[in-house]
Amino acid sequence: MNLEIEKAYGDLKASLAQKGCKTVSENPPTQLLVKQGSLWGVSPTSAKKIVNITCIPIDSGTQVTCSSSLSPDWKNITILGCALAAVLIGLCLWMAFGINAFIANGKATFWSWLATVDGTVDLSVARLLVNLTEALAVFLFIIIISEVAVAVYAHGRIDWFAQEILDSL
Repeated sequence: MNLEIEKAYGDLKASLAQKGCKTVSENPPTQLLVKQGSLWGVSPTSAKKIVNITCIPIDSGTQVTCSSSLSPDWKNITILGCALAAVLIGLCLWMAFGINAFIANGKATFWSWLATVDGTVDLSVARLLVNLTEALAVFLFIIIISEVAVAVYAHGRIDWFAQEILDSL
């Protein structure tokens, strides 16, 4: 930048504030740490992140460097969501296999009570439960794949927001 360090720092801070960033810490005029994005963000620019900006005076200008990282709470909620979905997939498949075994051989399983209506076995209800739990397992698997894809995409392009700010100055 062809701006003195104080001016460059002030412009950066104002631009970041305009974009909704919250200052975490600062050491004017050389370092600024901000939070940007949302826990529910699914793109590199909307995912919650921490941006570290460093200004270094060079001759009559300023060199500005930025580094970004996904916020730990964004990562944790993504991991927790995937883990919970995986547990639910296991539960759904256990239910489906148990009820399928009950349909096939008529012997009671842990989940066979779900296929009883008024004390008698209803095979149509059993088949419906198998189809429902299998469909839920597939849906949850698609959710996990989507979450992983979002995390990889956001991590790979995490510096887009910082670059956008620098390009606008």
